[in-house]
Amino acid sequence: MIGTCCSGFATLSRAAARYAKAVVRRAGAAPVHPDWSTRAAICERCHLRVLVGSVSYCGQPLYKKRHRDETEEGCGCPTREKAKAPDEHCPLTASHNAARRDEGSRCDCKWCAATGHTDRAWSMDR
Repeated sequence: MIGTCCSGFATLSRAAARYAKAVVRRAGAAPVHPDWSTRAAICERCHLRVLVGSVSYCGQPLYKKRHRDETEEGCGCPTREKAKAPDEHCPLTASHNAARRDEGSRCDCKWCAATGHTDRAWSMDR
């Protein structure tokens, strides 16, 4: 029971942090990925995309479904905001398998494959 409580709290905490970063990015105080429009276009063509109101999400929004398998159900983030974040990656590869997430390895997510940024440690400083 404690594991469920804490994992839900951790999920919501990460979502709140991502939201705060998005607000700072919209204000122009944080970097935006240079290829964010390409990344967002990839999301718009994805089979996991869900439209809620006028907002496009990677799967059902996080507030509707906290516990999920990202490969099967998406991550629940708003796609345009996630695409603008330089430190975010798509949960899927181009063949719709789970993207590699090990530290130090090359990223094989849809976004990195399409934009040529295959280094998971890629940042705005380069």
